[in-house]
Amino acid sequence: MADLHEVERELGRIVDRLNSMPLARAASASDIVHDAAEFLVAQTRLLADLPPAEAVLPRLGPQGLGAMLAVVGRDYVEAARASSEPDVDPVLNALVDLRRALP
Repeated sequence: MADLHEVERELGRIVDRLNSMPLARAASASDIVHDAAEFLVAQTRLLADLPPAEAVLPRLGPQGLGAMLAVVGRDYVEAARASSEPDVDPVLNALVDLRRALP
């Protein structure tokens, strides 16, 4: 079973990559990054009451993708830390899949 340190490491790798890639390449990854961010929000909601159910994740331009993923990822990690025994494997697997799918 994975631990939160692995999730944080993978999240950091993806955020760094998104923040350093050319905008055209980042734009081509917009949909998969948004889908991964929505998955992180859903996983966070399983562990905590935040974000509110009516909150909608915005669609950001390529320059904001790394920041968006960093924020929702941090929210997930904080919720998982507060949980007694979170199963972080689905989140880690989703992050690894995202990193591998990035252009």
